[in-house]
Amino acid sequence: MHVVGETISRTITLMNDGALGTRFQLRKLGDTKAPHTTPPSTEKPVNPATGELFSTEKSSYSIGTDAVSLSHSEEVTPNTALLEKLHSDATVTTTNEPQAASETDIAGEIPPVSPDASPLEDPPEETCELKLGKVTEGDIGPFSSVKLQIIFTPVVPGTVQADLEIIFENPDCKPLQIGVVAVSMAVPVRVCNPTVDLKICMYDRLYQDCIVVQSRATSALRLKFEVCKELASYVELLPKTGYIQAQSSFSVQLKFLPRISLSKDAKKYFDERTRVLEAPMTIIVSEQSKPVEFTMHAILTTSDLEISPAEVDFGYCSIYEAVRTTITLTNKAILPQEFGFVELPKFVEVQPNDGFGILLPLESLSLDVIFKAKKAKIYSFELICKTEINREFKLSCKAVGVHPPLVLSHSFVQFPATALDDVSAATLFIINPHERISHFTHTMPRIGEGEIAPVGPTSFQFLVPEDSPIIIIPCVGAVQPGKKCLLDVSFHPALPDQLIREEAVNISCQNAEIKAQMEKRARELEIQRKKEEAAMLGWKDGKRTTSISFLAEPSKDKSPVKPFEAPNPEDISTDSEEYIAAHLNLARSYSSRFDKYIIPCLVASGDIDEKRGAENMNFSPYNTLYLELHCPSVAPVVVVTSNNGRTFFNFGDIAVGHRIKKEVEIQNISKEHLVLGYSLLDPFGPFLLANPICSLGEGESRELVLSFCPEESKSYFEILEIRTDKATLTLTLTGRGVITSIACSLEEDVLNMGYVVSKETTTSVFKIENISPLALKYSIVLDSLSPDRYRELQTFPPFLNIPRETHVVGTQNYSGLSVFSIFPMQGFIGVGKSQEFTVTFSPDHESLYYSDRIQILLFDKEIIRVIQLKGAARNHIMYVEGGEPLDVPFESLAVLTSISEEASKAGDAA
Repeated sequence: MHVVGETISRTITLMNDGALGTRFQLRKLGDTKAPHTTPPSTEKPVNPATGELFSTEKSSYSIGTDAVSLSHSEEVTPNTALLEKLHSDATVTTTNEPQAASETDIAGEIPPVSPDASPLEDPPEETCELKLGKVTEGDIGPFSSVKLQIIFTPVVPGTVQADLEIIFENPDCKPLQIGVVAVSMAVPVRVCNPTVDLKICMYDRLYQDCIVVQSRATSALRLKFEVCKELASYVELLPKTGYIQAQSSFSVQLKFLPRISLSKDAKKYFDERTRVLEAPMTIIVSEQSKPVEFTMHAILTTSDLEISPAEVDFGYCSIYEAVRTTITLTNKAILPQEFGFVELPKFVEVQPNDGFGILLPLESLSLDVIFKAKKAKIYSFELICKTEINREFKLSCKAVGVHPPLVLSHSFVQFPATALDDVSAATLFIINPHERISHFTHTMPRIGEGEIAPVGPTSFQFLVPEDSPIIIIPCVGAVQPGKKCLLDVSFHPALPDQLIREEAVNISCQNAEIKAQMEKRARELEIQRKKEEAAMLGWKDGKRTTSISFLAEPSKDKSPVKPFEAPNPEDISTDSEEYIAAHLNLARSYSSRFDKYIIPCLVASGDIDEKRGAENMNFSPYNTLYLELHCPSVAPVVVVTSNNGRTFFNFGDIAVGHRIKKEVEIQNISKEHLVLGYSLLDPFGPFLLANPICSLGEGESRELVLSFCPEESKSYFEILEIRTDKATLTLTLTGRGVITSIACSLEEDVLNMGYVVSKETTTSVFKIENISPLALKYSIVLDSLSPDRYRELQTFPPFLNIPRETHVVGTQNYSGLSVFSIFPMQGFIGVGKSQEFTVTFSPDHESLYYSDRIQILLFDKEIIRVIQLKGAARNHIMYVEGGEPLDVPFESLAVLTSISEEASKAGDAA
């Protein structure tokens, strides 16, 4: 039933279920107009693949092989021109009944039909109420559909009928016939919008809308607005009564205030499942038997926000720490809601976005509530969350503030990116500010409102995880009142020992496999060689076949090769080549990682040094301090390939004043060119970098030369850092200077060989013992064999009374051979060992002034002992000694023979 003066349209869906497209035309029966082969200018082409049409109802009719789906959505549009004509004639009044009709375009939108839209065909005047839409003909593709529109514009009340026909260009498609029936009526008063849609409404919120009533009557009418009794306390129409003038409009204010009780009071109109409210409203018109009805639509939802948990207990919180807990805020409404935590205390923070945001329908959001106590007391407070409609939701919170007796200068340390086997260090203090009990000068350390901590030494202990790369020195100690203790915190990233051992097992298996293949290849070559030798022998002996067949048989004496058994990872030594190779392999393939450590520090009153152990101290868990460490680690860019990959170089015990050198090979394992820098070694220290390298290319290896020369007898320790832009390689250098000392069996520095018959030999033995803590390299030098001996003799003769130096080298053999000799001349003496030295005296003529000197040198540098050698020679075994000396104490430069020597020579000649 429709109202005169409105325009209603309905849509017919023409669907092609076949695989062949065709051309169609919609016409009224009786119209013999054939389908156009070329569409006219008024035709609207349709591409069925570009979109679908919207419809509120749909019904299908199958005719032959084609299907016509009748789906319609009505749109009521007042025909202004027609209404004016009716009013001027004053013959008929119409009442509109709301329906929605639309013409769907290709994009799927539903444009309103213009009241003055002219149809494609000009029907007779009596049938002008039913018209065809803009699309009456066109092409329909395979498996597609086309929307066709029929427009009804009633002029007078009554029933209108028409028959439509759809014909096709394809002769195999039979025409489709459609019957159209429309009924219209006329009422004087109508509602412009018969459906009032308030959309989504929240409980306890007021919603308003304006309802426009139009009259086509020629006189004023009295209106009365009524609401069903179930909704009387929720819906109100103002004014309740009124008069509408002739051919004018009247506005009514609708007020809707939903409450939770609506679902019980208006069960008839409210759907609990969909929460949709459909409330009928009635307008009673005087002099009109049929009342005007319209419907109010609304979807009801709550405006509640749910906070879970409803109460938060932060527990015991240090004033030096912030405690965080997570709450969940849930939107129970099907509308988005803005929220914000307002009027927060200074010691509370809500994140993210400072506690403000938007919650989507039925969304849950996690928020962090951060509490930081300002002083030691018991906290109890509420957090208020407000929504955009000014609703408040409260979260109860409680906590106990704790003031520990000690405080860390920094509770957070961010280490730089540290390479494997490198060290990053930070320095901080742990302070005891509790010097006296005074509530007026400073806050007292206590737990909540408990007892005040006593004034005195306070102990601490850091609980560092065993397997962590963190070292805190000292980790246990005590701090006096008003004092502070220095803490060294270092981060030393390293590969897990178990991981290195497992990689070492894999390397051992690979090496064993390679070794087995090499041994197998060697055995094959050996067998081949023996076969060739046997073949050569066979050709000679005529037994070639027998020899080859004998060698071809497998050996029965050889034991079978035992399969390789993988070693146990725990049995691999850290000094083994496999372990070092595994460490280098893992270091090359290491990927960056980030670790965070929170180290607790226990605090107790008293001096831990006076106790036997930490178990005797009363550590309170509430006074615990926390040190947060952020430790990023990266792969090294420079590694040590010598010294089995170790970065610790011990030069050992070195004699004071001596120098030793070590070569360190480093390699660039990154994929870029590196510029190297070095830390400064002590310029007055014993360590020296002899050849600093400025750069390393990609994959390049170079050698550094380090030397150690101690100046004192003590231990030395220094750090050499090889720096790059990305990482630092740290070399640890140690060594000890030692003062060398020996014990000689000779009590004096003179070894007198006594009298010897000329041209004969005598020996003497003395012993030197090494009593120093390192092995000694010795060498013995005779002054008579010194290359500077003759230069030193160019002085005044000794019989002249002139100050002169004493010459230790006396008479020597005429033959040019050394009169004194010693064995061994050089060698090593181990720690705690001793060495015997044999001195041989071999004079070739008579003299009482044979002398020489030996110098014992250590490491070819230090003279540790000087021994004077003396001896005398006689021609006969009997001689006279004593009386007045008849010669000078030193022999003359001239060689004179004595009478006895001449006599002996004459006798020999005879």
